[in-house]
Amino acid sequence: MKAVILGNGTYGDLNFYKDYLYKYNPDIIICADGGLKTALKIGIIPHVLLGDFDSVEKEEYDYIKEKAKIVTYQKRKDFTDVSLCLKYAAENGYNDIVLFGVLGTRFDHSLVNVYLLKNAFDNFSKARIINEYNEIFLINNYVRLSGVKNKTISVLPYSDVIDGIYLKGFSYPLYNAVMSKENPYGVSNYADNDTVEIKINSGTALIVITQDNY
Repeated sequence: MKAVILGNGTYGDLNFYKDYLYKYNPDIIICADGGLKTALKIGIIPHVLLGDFDSVEKEEYDYIKEKAKIVTYQKRKDFTDVSLCLKYAAENGYNDIVLFGVLGTRFDHSLVNVYLLKNAFDNFSKARIINEYNEIFLINNYVRLSGVKNKTISVLPYSDVIDGIYLKGFSYPLYNAVMSKENPYGVSNYADNDTVEIKINSGTALIVITQDNY
């Protein structure tokens, strides 16, 4: 089942998110605290609002409290609101998860949310961070990407080392290569073909597809 989580990070073109939701057609929409603001702006009533609500205005909360399931946590806790949303999604059987609004001006928050992809990954869920410019996800074996000709694609080590790297259909192909965090040379590769293939034999790779064409 499919889930969308709206965080309280940066949103640019709201029509992008509205259109993506329409095409993706999730089974559930979960707002992490202040992500509710964006949901309401694009005319979406979430199924679940989760967090400590330090970023939600009283008027917003009063409007939504009879329309959505409210899951409340204390402000002082050992999990971020986005982490709790991922946990909620996984515990309720959602295994295809898109995260909006989890990148932004706070680098620490953005980095934490990239780290959280591994949490979903380890729980057999497919999770992706999506915004107007990037699609970010993890792999530990093989992926075939279509409709990517001329796009910029980075293949980076999420684990300390990834090896047995094969890249097919790229301007800079690789064959049985090794890459470490100390030398993440897989940044800003280019898709020569409409379909490309990425394979690694060990480790976990971070894939970033950007809208920058070359």
